Amino acid sequence: MVQNNIHPIFDRILQRKDKEELLKQNAKVLWLTGLSGSGKSTIAQHVERILHQEGYVTMLLDGDN
Repeated sequence: MVQNNIHPIFDRILQRKDKEELLKQNAKVLWLTGLSGSGKSTIAQHVERILHQEGYVTMLLDGDN
């Protein structure tokens, strides 16, 4: 039995360029990897604070929390 209840909604989702134009900044990803306890979260928090102070909108995603 094939289900036909999957419908793409890409035409209704805000596109990356729409958000970039609104924020007047280009989207970037900074991905920190390393051993447990090596300071990745601490570094990420400091980088986020610096970027915020410089006027950038940021989003911090932490896989541990």
